[in-house]
Amino acid sequence: MMEFESTHDFPAGLDRLWAALGQEDYPQRKYPALGATAVRIARFSATPQAIDVELERDLPVDAPALPSWARAWVGGQQTLRQRSAWRRAAPTRADVELDIAPVGLPVRAAGQGTIEEISPGLTRMAMTWRVESGWPFIAAAIERLFAGQVRSSLDADHAFTLRYLAAGRPRPRSRK
Repeated sequence: MMEFESTHDFPAGLDRLWAALGQEDYPQRKYPALGATAVRIARFSATPQAIDVELERDLPVDAPALPSWARAWVGGQQTLRQRSAWRRAAPTRADVELDIAPVGLPVRAAGQGTIEEISPGLTRMAMTWRVESGWPFIAAAIERLFAGQVRSSLDADHAFTLRYLAAGRPRPRSRK
């Protein structure tokens, strides 16, 4: 097992970020923009207190970028199964759990953390990730490879979300 941390800042308050994440079109726009050839949403639920998303996305694999030993297991396309759970813990904080696993491969990344509003125009997502593989002998190599994929994906996801917010995507509903 290996662990790593990720931190990303968003130029928006938590209500605005929550409004964006709570739009069903957000993952439907995001993953194709990040290279997915298909996105299947199995479950999407968004309320003022919770957002739950379960989906699968198909991605082309850049085989030359993989170590030769990994190419045979991955093939030309990879399907990732992903589950996200966001829970409002306070007006300026949400707890986050994310699970990502490639279908058919014995590796999984699980992240837990928070999204916290630092100021009305700045929200920070801080996560601790655990990557585990069930294959003996090469588990550490698989975990490093998948952790690298997850890190790259998190950075691309962050960049997309910044563009999504900059384009004026959903504003929070006014509180009454």
